[in-house]
Amino acid sequence: MENNPALQKALDTAYRLLAGRPHTRAEIKRKLSRKGAGADIIVQVLDELGRKGYIDEDAMALRWAQALVRDRLWGPLKTAAYLMQKGLDRDLIDQVQRRIWQEFDEAEIAALAVHKRFGGITGGASAAKKAAFLRSRGFSSGVIYSLVKEPARDDCYD
Repeated sequence: MENNPALQKALDTAYRLLAGRPHTRAEIKRKLSRKGAGADIIVQVLDELGRKGYIDEDAMALRWAQALVRDRLWGPLKTAAYLMQKGLDRDLIDQVQRRIWQEFDEAEIAALAVHKRFGGITGGASAAKKAAFLRSRGFSSGVIYSLVKEPARDDCYD
């Protein structure tokens, strides 16, 4: 790279960012822009980081998704929203989602989340409260319904 102080300063900033945790291209772009780097400098920095292999969004997205599902017990909707907020491409997010939900069973993760939060599927909080909790965690309607449905009461229809 040429001897350009503005470029070197932006590269140094990007390296510091990446030393703390993985960042997406969109995150680095946003943070460099906030620090006053011009669009041409940002493009050069992102190209350099890409050439050196410091940004691997495919691997990063997969690791993030695995951690969100395994550790935070998040469902597909919340996981996808998180990845979208990180600035990842929709096609990459769809690809990661397919891989994640082959690796994990959504119903099992939802059951674990309910067990951790309420001490089990049965008893404790109402079905509505459990359903709202699972919705907030990004689980699909079908999984939520299958986990929290209450037995039908015959006396409701008399």
